[in-house]
Amino acid sequence: MDEFKQKLLTLIIVRLVLVSLVLGFAIFALSQQVSSFEFLQPFILAVYVLSVAYVLLWKYTDRLSAIYHIQFFFDLILISLLIFVSGGINSLFTPFYVLIIVYASLLKHREGGIVALTLSITSYSGIVHLGYLGWVPGGADIGPYSLIVYRISLNTLGFMGVAMLGIYLSERLQSARHELGTAKIVHQSIVDSIRDGLITLDLPGRITSCNRSGEEICGFSQQELLLQSISELFSESVLQSILKSDFELNPRALHIECWSRDKTGQPLFVGLSCSPLFSHDQRQTGYILSVQDLTEIKRREEEVQLQEKMAAIGEMAAGLAHEIRNPLGSLWGSIQVLQSELHLSDEKARLINIILRECKRLNKIVGDFLAYAGPRSGNLKRVELLSLVQDTVDLFKHSPEFQGGHSIEILPSPKPLRCLADSDQFRQVIWNIIQNGVRAMPTGGQLSIQLRQVDSRALLSFRDEGIGMSSKEKKELFQPFLSGFKKGAGLGMAIVYQIIQQHHGQIDIRSERNSGTTIDISLPIEH
Repeated sequence: MDEFKQKLLTLIIVRLVLVSLVLGFAIFALSQQVSSFEFLQPFILAVYVLSVAYVLLWKYTDRLSAIYHIQFFFDLILISLLIFVSGGINSLFTPFYVLIIVYASLLKHREGGIVALTLSITSYSGIVHLGYLGWVPGGADIGPYSLIVYRISLNTLGFMGVAMLGIYLSERLQSARHELGTAKIVHQSIVDSIRDGLITLDLPGRITSCNRSGEEICGFSQQELLLQSISELFSESVLQSILKSDFELNPRALHIECWSRDKTGQPLFVGLSCSPLFSHDQRQTGYILSVQDLTEIKRREEEVQLQEKMAAIGEMAAGLAHEIRNPLGSLWGSIQVLQSELHLSDEKARLINIILRECKRLNKIVGDFLAYAGPRSGNLKRVELLSLVQDTVDLFKHSPEFQGGHSIEILPSPKPLRCLADSDQFRQVIWNIIQNGVRAMPTGGQLSIQLRQVDSRALLSFRDEGIGMSSKEKKELFQPFLSGFKKGAGLGMAIVYQIIQQHHGQIDIRSERNSGTTIDISLPIEH
């Protein structure tokens, strides 16, 4: 429809220009004949008034077919009147019928050409016969009827030739456009079916096209990306690397990996492969980028590295913890014996109590270390997650860390969520996360726990209103002995990570400094 609308506007403009030129020459040629000049004035006025009306209709209505038919029939009537008053068979304006046949063939193809041809022949034949009867100005000296038949036949052949040529060219053009459109659709389908993003750039590095996968990876539509610099999408260093690359000396594609952000601000790790883009005459016109979303792969790599690091630390920790626990037990017992048998002053008794308290704290750290490093019992049973969460929350509310300014809200799932889990270990997971959430809100705040089902997995979301974490703190969250709190040993979240991994679950952290923290735990549902 947009193409037909553009054709219709072109027809209105071209028609007005051609009529103006032809009538202008006619006025100049007939300027000495006053009577001839007079009948052209209303005709010219009518053409311009109708052209203005056509433009207004074209602009303010969508009934394009009606506009075409109105213009076609008014043009046919005006041309017939012009030929009638200018001598009929001897009129200089008979070729105007050709103009109608041509544009009808181009706009309405075979149907329009045949209708225009039929009406033009009928109108011309009628005017000529009226002239033979003496009803047309200048038609008295037409001559014998055989001359009328000859002139009608000659013009009919001319009209038919123009109509056939117009129909042929119109159908060829329509066929070529269809083939081109089909090829374009196939090409676009192939490009959009590629799972890697494809982005083309001009020589200064501005985006000229983007396939569907590129839109999905970056989060922007093609209209939003067009003519934007690639540095707006990734970084200035990427643009400089592309522009500085000499592909003539090094024909291999340029590979770049970098962190970026999508439209929503989420971190995005992408792999870029850049090659020069050439025209049909082998002249470089820009660059083509193949974009891969490597965010999940990068996260998996970081998880594998973390697991390897934690496994190495765990092996060392297990041996070290056993070596510490034995002398620690002897030290604890000996000090207790001395405390009971010796009569100590208040100052020395206070020192003994400090030693016992620190021994107790050290023993707890060693116990946590063994819990982190040692093998799990794997006592998996079918448990209901909401019950585990409620029991753990009720127990935590009676701990000294839960103050009056804290509140915990549980948002249950509409359907019960059941998983295979070790209930004791999973209570420890919930306890450690709640404890960290409360510690992150020293002046009080709300901790919300939401349970919901996502596909075939159960999702537990812990959201606090605390101090949040930096990017560095998030990366170090699961590493042992790297606590973000003064009184923490740095083993709580390491133990949480170990338990979640052994339950075939996933844990994801979303946090920003001074904006709170959200911890998502995903577990397979047991049906």
